[in-house]
Amino acid sequence: MQPEKTVLCFCKYPDPGMVKSRLAKDLGGELAAAVYRVMLEHTVQTISAGDHALALHCFPDTQHAFFEYCSNKYDIPLYKQQGSSLGERMFHAICTHLKDGQPVVLVGSDCPELALDHINEAFRLLKAGNDIVLGPARDGGYTLIGVTRIDGLVFEGISWSTGQVLEQTLSNINALRWKSPCLPEVRDVDTLEDYQYFLDHKDHRHLFAGISR
Repeated sequence: MQPEKTVLCFCKYPDPGMVKSRLAKDLGGELAAAVYRVMLEHTVQTISAGDHALALHCFPDTQHAFFEYCSNKYDIPLYKQQGSSLGERMFHAICTHLKDGQPVVLVGSDCPELALDHINEAFRLLKAGNDIVLGPARDGGYTLIGVTRIDGLVFEGISWSTGQVLEQTLSNINALRWKSPCLPEVRDVDTLEDYQYFLDHKDHRHLFAGISR
């Protein structure tokens, strides 16, 4: 029997120059990519623990050894992201899996604080009759979006990679008059300050134990 809900994880090639450009300015491209690889696998491991269908949506495509490793180890299918902007790619991915009104939750791959409890709470809120659930990030973006329906307007006019992403997204959702509660705020890793926070945090430092500066 197929699960009645799906979790999607968005990810990029975990290579120098492809991910974590702000972190790379301080740590260098190789180390920043290594940090991202750890966070990506941690995210895949986290979402694999639930009772939902899974999908890894990869950019620019699925042809990377690390994606294949995650797919094989955690039994998660790979999809290529489709679209010229992040908003287009998210919309396409959600539409691919949003069938028969069954909820879909999409998460990023750079938030060590994102837990299965957040995902389960998103599904609970969607089941309670809400249209969209957002998981705010400390930097003004969001690390999770859960939906029971979607409209392209949700992702239009968003200043991606800025502190206005959450505010602009909520404004678009309000224009649709949809119910959109938010989960508790979490912290993702974009800067050296973020990375140092997790290195100093007793619940998360073990994730990066094999990485040295």
